[in-house]
Amino acid sequence: MRLLRALSWLLLVLHLAPATAQTTFSVSGFLRDAATGEALSYGTVGVAGSARGVNTNDYGFYSLQVPAGASVTLQFSFLGYATATRTVPATGNLALDVKLRATDNKISEVVVTAGRSSTELEDIRSTQTSTVTIPIDEIRTIPSLGGEVDIIKVIQLMPGITRGGEGSTGMFVRGGDADQNLVLLDEAVVYNIGHLFGFFSVFNPDALRDVTVTKGGFPAHYGGRLSSVLDVRMKEGNNQHYRVEGGIGLLSSRLTIEAPIVKNKASFLISGRRTYIDQAFGLIGSDVPFYFYDLNAKLNYEISERDHLYFSSYFGNDVLSFKDNKLSDEVSEDEDGSIDLNLNFGFELGNFTQTVRWNRIYNPKLFSNLSLIRTAFDYNIDGKVGENAILIKSAIQDFGAKIDYTNFVDDRTQLRWGGALTVHRFRPNVLNAAGEISEFIENTEGPQLITVEPALYAGGETRLGERWTVQGGLRLSGAVVKDRNYFGFEPRLSTNYALGEQSSIKASYSRMKQYIHRVSSSSLALPTDLWYPVSAAVRPQASHQVAAGYHVLFPEKNLTFSGEAYYKTMRDVIEYREGSDLILNDNFEEQLLQGDGYSWGAEFLLRRRAGRVNGWLGYTLAWSRRQFDELNNGEGFWARYDRRHYLTFVGNWEISPRFTFSTVFEYASGARFTPVVAQFLYPDPTLTTVELVPIYTKRNALSLSDSYRLDVNFVWRNKPGKRFRSEWHVGAYNLTNRATPYTVRVNVDENTGALRYEQPGLFGFVPSVAYNFRFGGGPVVGRETLDLDKR
Repeated sequence: MRLLRALSWLLLVLHLAPATAQTTFSVSGFLRDAATGEALSYGTVGVAGSARGVNTNDYGFYSLQVPAGASVTLQFSFLGYATATRTVPATGNLALDVKLRATDNKISEVVVTAGRSSTELEDIRSTQTSTVTIPIDEIRTIPSLGGEVDIIKVIQLMPGITRGGEGSTGMFVRGGDADQNLVLLDEAVVYNIGHLFGFFSVFNPDALRDVTVTKGGFPAHYGGRLSSVLDVRMKEGNNQHYRVEGGIGLLSSRLTIEAPIVKNKASFLISGRRTYIDQAFGLIGSDVPFYFYDLNAKLNYEISERDHLYFSSYFGNDVLSFKDNKLSDEVSEDEDGSIDLNLNFGFELGNFTQTVRWNRIYNPKLFSNLSLIRTAFDYNIDGKVGENAILIKSAIQDFGAKIDYTNFVDDRTQLRWGGALTVHRFRPNVLNAAGEISEFIENTEGPQLITVEPALYAGGETRLGERWTVQGGLRLSGAVVKDRNYFGFEPRLSTNYALGEQSSIKASYSRMKQYIHRVSSSSLALPTDLWYPVSAAVRPQASHQVAAGYHVLFPEKNLTFSGEAYYKTMRDVIEYREGSDLILNDNFEEQLLQGDGYSWGAEFLLRRRAGRVNGWLGYTLAWSRRQFDELNNGEGFWARYDRRHYLTFVGNWEISPRFTFSTVFEYASGARFTPVVAQFLYPDPTLTTVELVPIYTKRNALSLSDSYRLDVNFVWRNKPGKRFRSEWHVGAYNLTNRATPYTVRVNVDENTGALRYEQPGLFGFVPSVAYNFRFGGGPVVGRETLDLDKR
């Protein structure tokens, strides 16, 4: 605690040192969407004609210190919204909530004024490095597998983020592993982000407001993973008018309802989605007994001008069930030529999150957020053949609390501090068997592992002069496990040096600690994957990352460009011993190895977020290596998803108000694998048999072939101005029908005995059709008029 206090005081002293005495007062409040009442996070509030200004916080709250005088004119801006101005008396503290009118993001322009300016320019001035924010409304037309926008697939198109297998939700960020990403939904951890074995994400786009992915320069309030933070925020629910929206696609349908309970004070949102793979195939006489569904719900209530209460929840499940199947056989006692084996098999894989959040404004400068969080993840696999039955289960459940304070000292300095406590309850492996199979499989309830993970943090940001801005922080983290306590220091530092009005140089350093990891038996997100805590033998993972980059805005072209280089070291990362047995294994520690990881590279992003033609072009040049004393003869080797080159292009062209064409192009180097280069005959000691033993190269010595993919999507909307708004999406995934190599298959030539490698792909050309609709929601926004005087 002394270190945290010292850091806060140091930032405050740095701020006060160059300051001169003057009389100021505070203007504070919330920045909101005029049509829905949604809070606008990270918007810009500034004094017109000066460089004085601040950003709204995660919850849309701002506090701006302005000099006393007769009056002052304030500007409020947010990307995709019309800038608003308010002239207020400069005589004392003032509470001022402002609502902005949404414009059509396709035609809005970046406006740079003499003072504080657009959100794009704020990104240039921010100390935050390696961060991308994606508003959901900006990506609704992007082509996708199945015709429904998948936020995880969009994030995988950003520089520095490599996908796993073709179509999967796996993310490998800056050389890290898939379990090193902290995924938050309204502050609750989501342990499994994929449906259908990882081919679809659990996030229903209709329920979401925006997504922020941070790859480096982590603020002190984030922790628990090494590689990235994916912060997903749900909509709050329209507190002005009811609104219903949904969609019907080839694989799933969804419906979202939001409405005020008490206008301007309370609202709700409920959003559901279900696939009908099982029903669709049943219509054509095929049996595919699989489906998934998810449900999002949110309730918020403004108790008073100072207090706001939120409740949000998510529940999702994958269900597979085979029952009473019959296997055909030449010899059968049944008249239909089959044997009744009484075969039943199924699994369920589910996520559940709950968050209760209380925002409180203590005074115009002090804001707090208290969150109570519950997360659950489990899977159940059951099977029965005749008299034999087996049940496999695994579960993790978290109970947590977090308190966070933000002190808006003035327009140059903000301090943030708080703490969190999470209790993890792991049940890694429950196994029950009945019948003859129980003679070979031992029943076990599995150990219940309880881990307590505390954290304290403090940090802040201050502007030193006209060019330098510094953000510093320190996080104290730990884990209390059986027979061992772990604690760690995680310092963070980010800087921004302004080269001019539209360009800057940024640099950052972050140390991260991770106290849990995922045990996976394959590269797919399968039901047999499970999360496991650190122990007395398995140490926490740790990383150091430095990054530096150049960021520039070209206002006349509505373009931003960023180029960043990074270097990251990782300690005590997890790998498995050669020949590890992870299935039905109750003692994973014996199969795990810990070693070092290194990754470095450069990322480039050219982005246009406004105008009739918009999108981005990204390129990543990256290296990722691992070193374990017990693997590869102790020599370093390339990581499984080391990909040297990764190029993406995303483009949206609004042909007219009713027609939009979108495309995605992706080129990537192949993933690594370890090939067999020869075989030799090895006689059994009994001399009765001879074994064929493979000879491998060094670990991950070769790569699969490079791949590319072109997706297209065409959107046709009904006439503007209608209360009922609808649109058809017609597109194609992998238009060129060039399947991305998904795995390696080794075939032996029957004549020569030579080995021949094949690289089968998973998806070829996949067409898609979807229909989306929306009605309600009050006055139409965009090119049509919203009368703010009637709000």
